[in-house]
Amino acid sequence: MACTGFDGALGVGAADATLTSAAAYTAVNGARDLMATISGDKADTSDRTSAFKSYVIGGLDCEITATFTYDSTETIQSTIRNACIARTRLVVGVFDGDITAGSQGLAFDAHVYSNDIAQPLAEGQTYSVTFAPAHMGSEPAWSTLA
Repeated sequence: MACTGFDGALGVGAADATLTSAAAYTAVNGARDLMATISGDKADTSDRTSAFKSYVIGGLDCEITATFTYDSTETIQSTIRNACIARTRLVVGVFDGDITAGSQGLAFDAHVYSNDIAQPLAEGQTYSVTFAPAHMGSEPAWSTLA
């Protein structure tokens, strides 16, 4: 299935929710520029006898970033901002379609690590967020919604 950026959705819900339940998420209206990043830390395993360096993955780093138009009446934006300030967890997921049964994507319990509101002179205000896995709760998983 081919998807364009307009097909995706960012969903946010209460911490410890079931990652595969579509009902656990509320779509963030106007979300765009969604990015789910998973990258591995390189741990060097080579020694003096190695002709070339060799590595193993020492740990995985995971983030979801998104930008959307700022709307002071949008309650989900307030939920995200309050979670950042209070350092509380949310469940977050980025999915390949609407938040309905059959959509797939990366989801996990997260903290909000950045929460930026930009106010350019010529355009509408934008709101950018970065989510990363929380110490407690569900680890990142590729999920199919039911």
